[in-house]
Amino acid sequence: MDSIFFVGRDNDTLPTFLNRLGYSIVEPSREAPLSEAISRSTMDLILIDGRVVDDANGLCAFFRAQQNTRAVPIVCISDEVMDVEKNDDLSRAVEVVHPPFSVGALASRIALTLRLRKIAGTDDKKSSLAEINASLRDHNTRFKKELDEARAIQQSLLPRELPRDPRIELAVSYQPLDEVGGDWYFANKTPSGRVSLQIADVSGHGLSAAFIGSMAKLAMTAAAKESPDELLEEMNRLLAPQIPQGRFVTMGSCLYDPMTGQVVWSRAGHPPALLLRRETHEVAKLLGEGFAVGFFEDSTYTVCQDTLEVGDALIMFTDGMTEAQDLSGEAFGLERLATALRSTSADQSSADMLRTVLDSFDTFRGERLIRDDVTVVLLKRCA
Repeated sequence: MDSIFFVGRDNDTLPTFLNRLGYSIVEPSREAPLSEAISRSTMDLILIDGRVVDDANGLCAFFRAQQNTRAVPIVCISDEVMDVEKNDDLSRAVEVVHPPFSVGALASRIALTLRLRKIAGTDDKKSSLAEINASLRDHNTRFKKELDEARAIQQSLLPRELPRDPRIELAVSYQPLDEVGGDWYFANKTPSGRVSLQIADVSGHGLSAAFIGSMAKLAMTAAAKESPDELLEEMNRLLAPQIPQGRFVTMGSCLYDPMTGQVVWSRAGHPPALLLRRETHEVAKLLGEGFAVGFFEDSTYTVCQDTLEVGDALIMFTDGMTEAQDLSGEAFGLERLATALRSTSADQSSADMLRTVLDSFDTFRGERLIRDDVTVVLLKRCA
């Protein structure tokens, strides 16, 4: 938010209008000397109403003589021609606005002055502290806006709600490392009545990973395939020529039939899915072969099939979970994940089962921070 130091206000119209446009208005105190007020303030522009103050010319000269306001642009409202307009050096630093004018027109002049100042400030090695602060604020504001937009885009990759079916329960945990991350998941019901689940992990983090994740989601939609192996193959065909060198997407794709409990699984360089057999407490790995999406344009993918019985569960995850380390540097790994899955009970819901697994994961890590996005999808067969 740009800060305007306003001297000479006699009503609320202009400062209220500027404030609503997003500017922060700072005014000097009548009790304290002006020099003390500007020493305590960081300002991006000085606005003087020469119709109110006694000596607008002297005030402009005063601001130009102070170290921290020497390079701050000044906009001065004046009924008369000012001395600064006759001085080339000062006229470049002080913009005089003569009545009549509208409040909107004045605000536009202020906005333009601020923009020009910031552009000039990027190349000025002798910029004042106020200019540097303003430039940083401007960059931070723009970065936050871009980050918010990227976050909104990434959220749009995720399903608004999980498929509902009385024969299954679905639970998801999504923990991006940064404000935006490279992981995403998707779940929907196919026209055939089966449940299609995808989990993906884009190499890298941040905005670029989120952007490639968006590309992958669009490719998944464009592929329009139900079978996991065909879906991955078509996504790879579409994405491989487009993804920048050194980038790729690992994926797991599952097609579940609520009628029979059949699981069809394929993966593209992704960790295997785990299947918990409740009756025997066995945890099986669902493997399958295939390079990560984006490596080779002609990659193919194999299919792995299994069946969930009532009470069984399937868990899909990104490697941010299995590769997370404790304070000694030991990784959580597949075996600990399998043990955590076995520790769940038959009467737990899918959400409770997932919470048990995540509690085990968090206990293992202790105070060690995660260094990657962590996404987990758990499906339980209820009937």
